[in-house]
Amino acid sequence: MKRSVSVLWGSVVAASALLLASCSSGTTEATGASESPSSSASASAAADPAAATAREQVDQASKAVDEFTAPGPELGDLSSLKGKTVYYVPANYKIPLFHIVGDAMTQALSTAGVEVKTCDGQASPSSMASCLTQAIDAKADAVVSGSIPDDLASVAFQQVRDAGIPLLYLLTAPAGPGEPEKVGYLTPDNVALQAINADWIIADSGGQANVLVVKVTDTPATTLWMDQGALAEYEKTCPSCKVTVLETNTGQLQKLPSLVSSAMVRDPDINYVQAEFDVTVQPVVQGLQSAGKTDGVKVVSGDGTLAILQMLAEDRSMAATIGVNLDALGWYGADQLFRMMSGEPSVQNLEFPFRRLFTAENVKELDLTPEGEMSGSWYGDADYKEGFKKLWGVA
Repeated sequence: MKRSVSVLWGSVVAASALLLASCSSGTTEATGASESPSSSASASAAADPAAATAREQVDQASKAVDEFTAPGPELGDLSSLKGKTVYYVPANYKIPLFHIVGDAMTQALSTAGVEVKTCDGQASPSSMASCLTQAIDAKADAVVSGSIPDDLASVAFQQVRDAGIPLLYLLTAPAGPGEPEKVGYLTPDNVALQAINADWIIADSGGQANVLVVKVTDTPATTLWMDQGALAEYEKTCPSCKVTVLETNTGQLQKLPSLVSSAMVRDPDINYVQAEFDVTVQPVVQGLQSAGKTDGVKVVSGDGTLAILQMLAEDRSMAATIGVNLDALGWYGADQLFRMMSGEPSVQNLEFPFRRLFTAENVKELDLTPEGEMSGSWYGDADYKEGFKKLWGVA
């Protein structure tokens, strides 16, 4: 079995890495472990068990969702929730996804007359804790934590729970401790998303990829997503793949092009780059350009943002990207909140359905405009908004 690991450090990882605020950049090499995978690779996949298995995952992940399935039982009369307030505490409100999710959640909660107040965690544990304390002092009726691991503000989180305020952990884990009536969880499962991107590369290469993985170390969560997602998938599924891991953070993206270029010089045979998030794609492409490798390297990433999908449709460096319908995620978050605020249990281990792998084969059928992005139509025809309104009795 062909497998190795090495890390090329750009700087020392800060002991307490935070979104947009930590101090690490570097690289690890590990061997081993769409347009759908190309036709030549598909032929290889037929003979390679690893590639064939990966191809099955890719085909499933590329499908649209055309029917809404309720995540839980119908809710009764929500009229008692009118005038109540939810505090939304995103880890860093400068990041666009938190705005999209927050706006969608606000729209969904407003159907029952519930208001939302936002307090920016500012990528700082002290600010996060301050926001949670502010919610307690304001006697909030529920709190939403946006991608903040419990250990970054453990005392404040415990105080929220002690106050009996329903708490939704958003974008952290699918389940965890706490009574379901008071503590809920919701995530698109970023571990699975990164694994699917790895599957696309495995399938496309016929199980013979030489991959540069760009891992974002902003938080323990972003590190875990790549470690337990993509890297674990290569290790488990692709014994003949070679993987080099380059570690960076979103606070030092200006250094990423040179790190990518250096990695390509060290190993000119790298033919795939797996970027954890779309925000790292442009620096990655710049690095490939500097190394003169844009033609021979396929880039995949996560997020599925408009700019990256446009690059994919125009065949500019991108080969695949996996995205999440963030608008739908906001509505699913509202559903979890309505349940807890009504004294009902939140849904545990909810499998969020509105995620999709975009490739050259399915991207050109999409409305690649800001309106198309906001509508959620990229992910299928399922009318989740009307579905939720009926579920909540507010249609």
